[in-house]
Amino acid sequence: MSKFEQKSPNKDHFLYSFLNPRSMAIFGANNNLLSTMGSMQLRNIITGKGIEEIFPVHPRLEKVQGFKAYKSVFDIPVTPDFAFLILPPKAVIDVMEECGQKGIKHLLITSGGFREIGSEGINLSNKLDKLAKKYNIRFIGPNCLGFYNAWYGYPEKKDAYINTFWPYMIPERGNISLISQSGTIAAQTFWHAKELGVKISKSISVGNERNIDLVDFLEYFKNDDQTEVIGLYIEEVKRGKEFIKIAKDITPKKPIVAMYAGGTKAASRSIMSHTGSIGGSNKMMKAVFNTTGIFHTDSIIEFLHYLRTFSAAQKYNIFPNGKRIGIITDSGGSGSMMAKTAELNGLIVPEFSSELKKSIFEIIPPTASAINPIDVTFDVNFVNLLYKIPKIVMKSGEVNAIIVYGVFDFDEVLDTMENSGMILDDKMKDIKMMIDNAVLKPIKRLMKKYSIPVFYAGPFPYKYPWFQKFLSYDIPIFELWDLPTKCLKILCQYSEYRRNRLTLFASP
Repeated sequence: MSKFEQKSPNKDHFLYSFLNPRSMAIFGANNNLLSTMGSMQLRNIITGKGIEEIFPVHPRLEKVQGFKAYKSVFDIPVTPDFAFLILPPKAVIDVMEECGQKGIKHLLITSGGFREIGSEGINLSNKLDKLAKKYNIRFIGPNCLGFYNAWYGYPEKKDAYINTFWPYMIPERGNISLISQSGTIAAQTFWHAKELGVKISKSISVGNERNIDLVDFLEYFKNDDQTEVIGLYIEEVKRGKEFIKIAKDITPKKPIVAMYAGGTKAASRSIMSHTGSIGGSNKMMKAVFNTTGIFHTDSIIEFLHYLRTFSAAQKYNIFPNGKRIGIITDSGGSGSMMAKTAELNGLIVPEFSSELKKSIFEIIPPTASAINPIDVTFDVNFVNLLYKIPKIVMKSGEVNAIIVYGVFDFDEVLDTMENSGMILDDKMKDIKMMIDNAVLKPIKRLMKKYSIPVFYAGPFPYKYPWFQKFLSYDIPIFELWDLPTKCLKILCQYSEYRRNRLTLFASP
């Protein structure tokens, strides 16, 4: 068991019971997995192998996906911890009344058709409020996809999870938690998160936030040891003062990355029809982010990469102590572009000292350059590029972070050799195994020792085996060279903020 896996969830907060229900009643699921959203969501819940008792409620079916079905919630022999409603909005009111009478205190309401559709929906929303007050019910939604908890029931349950979303793909379990006012951002990013190595702890789709909002979940994640990085998708902030206060409390210990969807005329029009939210201006939200130490971006690709960057830094406590970076590459063009974007992002690319250049020249080809960026041109010994040169630069004390460009997928190279008729000897076949022991394990030890992050990049897509191997070790790797310098920028900014605690900084 890793050190991180020994951490505990926040059991003292009321939301723990939401994220870890032992029993559940579900309304709106049947046996047609391809055409009914509720049926797909139930299948995901079953797949997670966490919830011990599932009680489908259906007026006509005897069984739903192998479980005994009940005509009414009153027919269920126990009072479930939790009820999941995927029903037409008018039916939600009646079912919520019945759940209240049954004594169910926690509801997830996926159904749309409330405040976002106008006066009729607002009237239905008011009825939800009255029922919640009448029966002391807390509910997530409406108009949401619910939540994903990769640490469901942990540590008693080692490999269980709960997924109320409809996408079946789940990313690897980790320390990043998402709170989103869009189900798309909360759930449909999972395919990319899995490929990019963005390891998720929990993901919450809060929808219209009629009863439980962003602030509630921020309060939960503040003291949740299984959450070390927080991602937000925001269309509005209901409780502005409380949001600012809790964010200020969180960011010195746990970085927050946000996307704000409002701020333009078309975006505001879209959000109003989507969740009924009314957001603020870009200028106002930027001031909020700057005040609270929240990083923000308008790019979903940057959002995922920033979260991944902070995830590894938090997990292994690797934070740079300055903005000086070393660039090591096997390509002059990529080195020049990274040097330019690094300086444009406020990083420093110092020329190396004579002593350091001398040490580097001892292992690079005579045609190479050691000034920073280091351009090794072509070197058949990939261990030099990926490990030995970074080690020399780290030990010098002249940089606070390193980017290495030149990771290739040698599996593809070896396959090409074999397909062309070449016979591979054992030494060549062992190249596949060398990367672990000769590069990944030792470089990870050095990063922890010197608190110097090393970012890798190469010309291959993330799906290639060697890139996935780097990600399996939590070593940041990037397609091409655009994003490493941006991610180093926000890591350096956060590291300075973390050191100075309450020092305010400009968002990226």
